[in-house]
Amino acid sequence: MSEKKHDYSDIVFIETELSGYRRGSLKVSVDFMAGRIAWYDTHMWNNDFVRALSPQLIEKIYSRLPETELLSWATDYAKGIGHLMGSNTCSFPQDWSVEIRFSDGEVLKACGVSNFPKQWSTYRRLIEEVAKTSFRLR
Repeated sequence: MSEKKHDYSDIVFIETELSGYRRGSLKVSVDFMAGRIAWYDTHMWNNDFVRALSPQLIEKIYSRLPETELLSWATDYAKGIGHLMGSNTCSFPQDWSVEIRFSDGEVLKACGVSNFPKQWSTYRRLIEEVAKTSFRLR
């Protein structure tokens, strides 16, 4: 990632994935430009869906993203220093990844193993509110 500072309003796409050994994976993609959310559950494929997002819901997501401090911790993890600020918040090993695409075409990728950002629960709750389903591995 370049040193250019992006704002939350510059985000056009976010993809977040959780995976764990013998627990499958969950992936949620929010496409702000297309106005849709896509959900993929490898453990229970019949839970997969794609839904339209209303302009009001997209605005709600944009207004709540700063609470998650997503750009701050994603940048730290992408630079390789995020694990210093994170915490082990799961009882079994889980991989997580977040990919953020910006309006200028730049992509920020962050990932970790079990060591989740401190703001992960706030970010996860936002995903769950938008998707209307639990974003936790079984």
